[in-house]
Amino acid sequence: MSSTPSKPSAFRWRSPLPTPRVRGRLLVITHRRDTLGGWLSKQQGLFSEFFAVLGALRYAERNGAAGVQVEFSSALYRDPRRAANWWSYFFAPLMWLGPPQPDAPVIRANGWTRFGPHAWNDSWTSQIIPGNTNRQPYPIDSAADLREAARLTARHIRLRPELLARLETLWAAQIAPGDFVVGLHYRGTDKINAYPYRAPDYRLFAEQLDRVIAKHQPKTWRLFVATDETEFIDWALGRYGDRVFFQSAAPRLSSADKTARRTGTHKNLALPAYLKGETAVLDCLLLSRCHHLIKNRSSLSDISLAFNAVLPWTFILDDGLIYEGDAAD
Repeated sequence: MSSTPSKPSAFRWRSPLPTPRVRGRLLVITHRRDTLGGWLSKQQGLFSEFFAVLGALRYAERNGAAGVQVEFSSALYRDPRRAANWWSYFFAPLMWLGPPQPDAPVIRANGWTRFGPHAWNDSWTSQIIPGNTNRQPYPIDSAADLREAARLTARHIRLRPELLARLETLWAAQIAPGDFVVGLHYRGTDKINAYPYRAPDYRLFAEQLDRVIAKHQPKTWRLFVATDETEFIDWALGRYGDRVFFQSAAPRLSSADKTARRTGTHKNLALPAYLKGETAVLDCLLLSRCHHLIKNRSSLSDISLAFNAVLPWTFILDDGLIYEGDAAD
């Protein structure tokens, strides 16, 4: 069933400029920005930036930084009624790597990459998932990277208490003791612009779900569905009925919407900024609580694996490209 991934080639080029000197300092990172009309760099979604935070934390640990502070104020999630830093809506923005050092000098090193100075922080993402490529997206063949992402998440990422309480309420309202829960994450809309340049057929999700249920043969089971595409919700409800639960408030767009194909739901500025962020984080966390995750390419459900290091997963990249996670299930 699974294709065998080939190991991507390593980065061979290095910038002649020095890497950021962070020892004893507080490393401050900011969000990626649109440069040259988005040709060189553009604002990224919440979980792409989550990877950047993990990368910065890894670099900070390895180079003796005092801590990492996140300052993300991109328009995608910023709510004018709240603080400018949208990361702080969901997570603690200041992470000390040891005892707090309020007087530590600050270094803003967001403009450094392997290839020289630029106006985006892709360097931090490459620190945590160095083998990630367009054709070989994480988490394929990335067991070590996945373990490291999970370690950093457990050690440093702290959810806001009110968000954690919301998560507990959502889960308790749907799941009974003994329920076996499968998470389906279908990332549609603009993912058609990434390899393999088409969205997986819904039937592949049904086939993999049937396989998981046949393997475990649970007495009772539920299906948590996370998606940015309205048609996938309709399909899941039509096929699985009241086994399905999902966040009804989560913003979604139709696959027929031309703007959805260009920007996806997360970059659509017409949708409520805070609601996009809150429901995305809750979707990620709800998926992480499931007993098995079936997904296509998306940083959101990738980070679900960072929140639950032993969550078994099935990755549907295309009809003939279906991969299994290493976690024992």
